[in-house]
Amino acid sequence: MMNKSFAESVSTEGLQQLDELAKSNGHSSIDQYLESFFRDNYQLASEDRTLLEDLNKVDAGERPNPSSFWFDDEDPETNTNEHDEFNEDDITSMAHGKLDEVREMRHYARLAVWEMPLLSKLAKPFVPPTDSQVLRWRYTTYMGEAHPAEKKVVVQFAPDDLKLTPVQTDKLKKLAGPRYNPETEFVKMSCESFEHQAQNKRYLSKLVDDLIAAAKDPADTFEDVPLDLRHHPIKKQPKFPKEWRLTEERRLQLEEHRRGIAGAESARAEQGLLVSGQQVINEYLVQKMVEEQEERTKLQAAEMATVPRFPRSSGPASRARR
Repeated sequence: MMNKSFAESVSTEGLQQLDELAKSNGHSSIDQYLESFFRDNYQLASEDRTLLEDLNKVDAGERPNPSSFWFDDEDPETNTNEHDEFNEDDITSMAHGKLDEVREMRHYARLAVWEMPLLSKLAKPFVPPTDSQVLRWRYTTYMGEAHPAEKKVVVQFAPDDLKLTPVQTDKLKKLAGPRYNPETEFVKMSCESFEHQAQNKRYLSKLVDDLIAAAKDPADTFEDVPLDLRHHPIKKQPKFPKEWRLTEERRLQLEEHRRGIAGAESARAEQGLLVSGQQVINEYLVQKMVEEQEERTKLQAAEMATVPRFPRSSGPASRARR
């Protein structure tokens, strides 16, 4: 009511005079002057000061406790930051999301047009690996996104490419155990125990060095231990027999045989000895139809013979006898 009465009684000239008076006292406006006056004036009564503090608390609201179990940063009730008033002059959240999508597409389009052609200056010709580069590494990436499988590193190598003696090569295959594939003749190992790819690669590199050092150890060559391949059962793939392949001689033989069959068929057709399958089927169907008709006629005659016949009545006397 006080604010309402003040707004009704105040005029523009009066507010301007009050603002000028506040500026002369070192304040930007009359509101700031009054706020500083009530804050710094210790002559106010204790009841007025308590009322002012209560009003300020009501206006500000209770501050949420961040350590509380129910505290949530995204909850609008717990978020005490001031926001601008919505004046119905903005687009919806869905429209903002679509606008961000368009911006992202345009960003990558600019990269494809202006920056990606510059990568051709950094292109290098493909150089095949040398004999000393026997390790084949494989990494996994998800195009900048974090993924648990991104840290995995896989290494492959052939024991025959390590320039070892036959005894040492066999020993390395036995030490590799189930990681050795007898079909591809590759040893495959992987590691994802560490957080980064570089750490896993370093561990695998050290493991390969340890395998080579153990294979070169002459203390025990493992020659008396057979190579266990039970971990990889080899399935035999059926192959087309060489005897069944069509040779030129066999092709000529088949053509001659087919010509003989065709000549015999034409001779039988000229003599009228060929049997028409369609004619035989038609004759059988006609005969079957005649047999069914005869059977149906016999059944009708038998049914008529079994029907009882009653004599005609000859008058009242016969009806009385009955």
